[in-house]
Amino acid sequence: MTISFIIPVYNGQDTIIPCIESIRAQMEGKDYEIIIVDDCSTDNTREVISEYAKSCNQIKLFCQPQNRRQGAARNRGLKEAKGDYITYIDADDLVLDGFAKAWGIAEETKADMVYGYMEIEKPDGIYIHKLSEDPQIIMSGKEFGERYCADGVFYYPPSYIYKHSFMERINIPFVEERQHEDRDWLASVLVQTESVAVCPNTTYRYTMNPNSTCHALRYTTVFDHVASGIRHIDLSEQLKTDCPKLSATLYAFGMEEIHHSIRLRNLTKFPWSENKHLYDAQHLDPLISDLKRMCRTYPMPCEVRIVVYCPLLTKVTTFFASPIAVLIRKLKRSC
Repeated sequence: MTISFIIPVYNGQDTIIPCIESIRAQMEGKDYEIIIVDDCSTDNTREVISEYAKSCNQIKLFCQPQNRRQGAARNRGLKEAKGDYITYIDADDLVLDGFAKAWGIAEETKADMVYGYMEIEKPDGIYIHKLSEDPQIIMSGKEFGERYCADGVFYYPPSYIYKHSFMERINIPFVEERQHEDRDWLASVLVQTESVAVCPNTTYRYTMNPNSTCHALRYTTVFDHVASGIRHIDLSEQLKTDCPKLSATLYAFGMEEIHHSIRLRNLTKFPWSENKHLYDAQHLDPLISDLKRMCRTYPMPCEVRIVVYCPLLTKVTTFFASPIAVLIRKLKRSC
């Protein structure tokens, strides 16, 4: 059996080689390929990868014609992958020793998905993202999601190894041209799975990188969080009958994501002069339409309803409040 490691990368010249080498260390003597999809990097990422690939025949580099974010790069990687199994790796993360054990479980069980524990590296240290208890049997994705939804089993796509034929059969692509595309995608995939096996070892290290695309400070992040929250709520409605616990978890997550994003403190996070073009119909109107649908169906917080039904008030308030809020933040940082 073979496995394809799919790595989307954008401006990853400083992190991509350690990521690749962590894969090679775990897969020595095994049949694998490394699919790297560059999403129009503006640094020397392509050159760094191309030079390294001269000594590593497993690397295949593909370059996107235009920047369409991580979801599109992952979709492209799946189309190019040839392995019997695939897994998604972020360019600033590492594959750990436990991955070899997870790969062995995939070879032995032929499960649609194999879940492995994850190390999460934060500025204050490393902690393990794991299940509250280790299951002793292979279960369906719905059973797995119901039992362990509180443990965040739909949080990180790199936590899993996926059977390629299963992924092609269900045909659920990542949302493209948006950030925060992965959690609702993983929940959608998980409930389609007939068999999930668990590897009780840490297989992956996720690094909380403040310079990564999902943490970079930009106003579109607010829009993408809101869109993600809406997708979570829509998915929770679909799963209400078959997976009530997972449905409730997705609903709570979606509500929190929407409410947290649409607060004055976040809407005034960046200067108006740098972000006024993001108030146009292309960016705001589709979200307003979806949010109106949410407000008609679910009990939404007052702050959300004000943005939805009084968009002009929101624009005017943000116009005046943004420079004041930015000044206050600068003063706080200087104190």
